Amino acid sequence: MEYALFYAEGDEPIAYVPAQDDIGDWVDDLGRRGASEYGERLRPDHDATTVRVRDGRLLVTDGPFTESKESIGGFDIIDVADLDEAIEIASRHPAAAFGRVEVRPFMRWPDADPAARVVPADFLERTASGRRYLMLVVAESSERRAVIGDDGGSEAATAEDAAAAAAAPAEAAASDDPDAWVTEMDARGTRLFGEVLHGPDDATFVSRRQGELLVSDGPFAESKEWIAGFDLLEVRDLAEAIEVASKHPMASGGILELRPLWPFDVHDDHTARARREADERGVRLEPPAAEALDAAIGAAL
Repeated sequence: MEYALFYAEGDEPIAYVPAQDDIGDWVDDLGRRGASEYGERLRPDHDATTVRVRDGRLLVTDGPFTESKESIGGFDIIDVADLDEAIEIASRHPAAAFGRVEVRPFMRWPDADPAARVVPADFLERTASGRRYLMLVVAESSERRAVIGDDGGSEAATAEDAAAAAAAPAEAAASDDPDAWVTEMDARGTRLFGEVLHGPDDATFVSRRQGELLVSDGPFAESKEWIAGFDLLEVRDLAEAIEVASKHPMASGGILELRPLWPFDVHDDHTARARREADERGVRLEPPAAEALDAAIGAAL
């Protein structure tokens, strides 16, 4: 079974101690077990950009969709025997010791190839040809269970979603078909992979405190927003990422959060790395959202 692991500070974070970071050993163990498909660190939440379409207007803002303590700092996609193994793997990630790990199963479609995986088999051998962003597909209400399908997927939406889509201008209607969006972005080469996640009721949260493993089920802190799925994008710049996100079906009924990847050497001296990165952790390195939006509009004219 495939699971996504999301890393965040959570409600009661403990100070991160770089000297205790054993992420290299964790990654090596996943490799030996054949459990890892792909994972990456994300730029801090200052570099997040959120995209919405409301009443036909494209709205772009700096920052994440949720408060800082719940902002995702990285992710992994793993393929394991069952939830118990996923929890065991999550519990040994360094983030479990100072924050928390969210374990979410991927949706499996009835007509999907049983051998198919979220991450293409040759993905790790591909050379990046642009800037890569994780695009989080966020539903704004725990009462809405809109599901945007991947290849062979489907969409189930509430009357509220349908009304919002009807209020959008005619040119946005072409984006309301999730399969059409996937087909277009795959053809453009901007979507590398992506998939839908089971809802927050199927989430499991894992942390370690004073040697004790803490596991809880269900939605975290009654959040009004939840991650319904994600796609990995490869684009020229933030402006193109905004344009791609604005065409996603959930832009008119939810939120799209764009997070640039932040690769690092897992076997580095993490104390030295933390010192090198200290100055850029509290500032936005991405262009301002308004500037990127202007560029996206200009490119479309």
